[in-house]
Amino acid sequence: MTATQTSAKPVVAGYDTGDMAALGMAADQAAVRHTGLRVLVRRAVPVWTSHLAMGVCPPAAFDDDDPAAELAREAVARLRHDHPGTAVDLYGTARSLPRAMLREAGDAAMLVTGRDTAHPDATTRLAGRAGCPVLSVPDGSSTDPAAPVLLVGADAPGDAAEFAMAQASARGVPVLACDLGPATGEFADAVVRAADRHPSVEVYQQGRAGLTRTPAGIAVLRTPGRRGDAAWPLLNGLLRDAPYPVATVPAAH
Repeated sequence: MTATQTSAKPVVAGYDTGDMAALGMAADQAAVRHTGLRVLVRRAVPVWTSHLAMGVCPPAAFDDDDPAAELAREAVARLRHDHPGTAVDLYGTARSLPRAMLREAGDAAMLVTGRDTAHPDATTRLAGRAGCPVLSVPDGSSTDPAAPVLLVGADAPGDAAEFAMAQASARGVPVLACDLGPATGEFADAVVRAADRHPSVEVYQQGRAGLTRTPAGIAVLRTPGRRGDAAWPLLNGLLRDAPYPVATVPAAH
């Protein structure tokens, strides 16, 4: 089987360690969306290619002896083997990975990044500025494919509810809906509307206690907006304490 070529926006993933967790989830997301995967790897730029430092460049523009690039090529080869129907392309960038991914966000279906739970600030900033869904995967994490999708919010979840239902439908798992806000009905009403569009997905109420201990395969919440948005402390807490991947979805996505 050959890799699918598509004009749809690709999933974009950053790769800066030997950990495959984020890349594996990125390839899964690309396969579900029937689109390609673009993998960005940080690389030093030789003097003669310094003008290329302003953007993302194919690996051929760089020194092939770079150890990090070799690890990235091996990782991409593994992804192509495990996802033969998905086109996987490797790009080098002289920018930091968060900056390079932010630059790619306008043409991306989703950004996928690894997450250092001790220092989640870079992921928080990326999620707040990207304008597309951002999936952060804890370094070294291993997710049970049968684990439910956790939808969490303190107010109307916007497109996060639809995103969570689509994820659950693709995985064949239920959604756990956790409303952390006041009893206005906004969150529950949005969940019901999204569930009506995905009748095969079972939805259960999730209590507030022990949220980071919930055996979830992925948590989904609305991307925080203005300063003082109640979603900011929620996002920061999940990125710091949750052992599972966390996806943020812009309200207008």
